[in-house]
Amino acid sequence: MMKSYLYTLYLKTKLDLTSAEILITYYVVPLGFFFVMGAVFTSIMPEARETLIASMAIFAVTMGALIGTPSGILEYLGVDIRKTFQSVGIPLHTVISTTVISGLINLLIMSLLIYLIAPIAYGAESPENLGVFITGLLALILTTLLLGILIGLYGKTPSMVTMLSQAVFLPSMMLSGIMFPADMLPTPLRYIGMVLPATHGMKILSAESLELGSFAVLFGTALLAIVLIIYKLQRLKSYS
Repeated sequence: MMKSYLYTLYLKTKLDLTSAEILITYYVVPLGFFFVMGAVFTSIMPEARETLIASMAIFAVTMGALIGTPSGILEYLGVDIRKTFQSVGIPLHTVISTTVISGLINLLIMSLLIYLIAPIAYGAESPENLGVFITGLLALILTTLLLGILIGLYGKTPSMVTMLSQAVFLPSMMLSGIMFPADMLPTPLRYIGMVLPATHGMKILSAESLELGSFAVLFGTALLAIVLIIYKLQRLKSYS
């Protein structure tokens, strides 16, 4: 059982690293955004150096988890690939859990690159409390990955997955505080932002306080929804 699981994880990670879409959404676009917007932010607002690492890491995580992950899940649910997994006895929950682990590894690497490059390239300030930063980053990655997987499971077609991904990604960029302080937003928009992992990630990664209650609620809700969808798919014999 464990040997089979580790092989599935190896295969999933290898496929991700050779996938052009994964490389673009997990690495190329976040790095391009980081280099361009890092220069813009620090030139226009020198104080942005205080939160540059946090905001760029949140962008990278949100981009990878919400844009890259759903399309990968939808691809694995395709008829041909689904039959391949069925033939070797790999259940859907194994595909999902290995997707989370593979995504976690890739997004941690991307965040580490930002953490190392930002102080050198733009004079960004490193987090004062590294433990809080890492814990908050892990909570952000895991919660956002579950949200991305939920989108991939719920979306029936590539166009629907794209629409749902953008419907969460764009508000995450505008309402979380990574582009400009969330306090500048009208009250209704601030409340909407509270349902987005990026908002809570910004609060933790840019401060020293570690408040994981909101992440726990979002994580639990997404996990429950995923379990219910898997149960439904199994009952319909869409995946065994």
